[in-house]
Amino acid sequence: YNLSFYKKIDYGYNMRFNVFIGVTHHCILLGWGLWNWGYRPHIKKAVWVIVGTSLALLLELGDFPPYYGILDAHALWHAATVPLTVLWWSFIVDDCVFEYNRFKRKVV
Repeated sequence: YNLSFYKKIDYGYNMRFNVFIGVTHHCILLGWGLWNWGYRPHIKKAVWVIVGTSLALLLELGDFPPYYGILDAHALWHAATVPLTVLWWSFIVDDCVFEYNRFKRKVV
C-alpha cells in the first residue's frame, strides 16, 4: 500500500528534506575525496560522480514540462544517472583493489 493511502504526505517537505540529505552527503563525500586526492589515484572518479549527480539534481529540481509529451526533466535526470552509476561502480572496484593491495603490503 502507498503511504498516502493512510495519511497525506507533504511533498514540499519531503523534497526539501531529501535535497538537504543529498547535499549533506555530497559535501561529506566531496570532502573525503579532496582529503584523499593525492593518496588514491582513482579518487577522481568519485569526485566526477559527485559533480555529475549534483548537476543532475538541477534537472530534478528545475522541473519543466515534457517536450513532445515524452521527454521531461525527470526522464533526463534518470538518463543522466545511468553513466554515473557505471563510473561509481568503477570507482568502487578500483577502491577495493587499492585497499586489498594496501592490506597485503601490511600483512606481508
